[in-house]
Amino acid sequence: QRVHRATIFHAANPPRIELQDYLARLATYYMCSDGCLILALVYIDRIIKMHPVFVVCSLNIHRLISTSLVLAAKFNDDVFYPNKYYAKVAGVCVDEFNRLEEKFLHLIDWRLCVLPEEFDEYLGRLLVPGQEPYWS
Repeated sequence: QRVHRATIFHAANPPRIELQDYLARLATYYMCSDGCLILALVYIDRIIKMHPVFVVCSLNIHRLISTSLVLAAKFNDDVFYPNKYYAKVAGVCVDEFNRLEEKFLHLIDWRLCVLPEEFDEYLGRLLVPGQEPYWS
């Protein structure tokens, strides 16, 4: 078992909102493209690969997802919103959200570009043969 170290992404207690409900909230109110959901997953996976001591858990996953999804929207989509809006949807103050965004970018060494092959690989991990994507 890996040592669990607290980071800027850790909450004092697990959020009361279930992860699936939180992700649905973000997907609805962030209004980003479906591809951003895949990019967000790639970005979080990059943190894990680049920083093996980084442990994703119930205390940090909500902040990781909200930050990752915003970075994906800003990098991929033509339309995105101010951090004040994203922070409100995520349930954190804008100053904290700005710090989360900055730290996330440093953790992935500002590597936001995802090659089509990598995107397809992650998409394939989420799809069940014969089923439509859950976001259709």
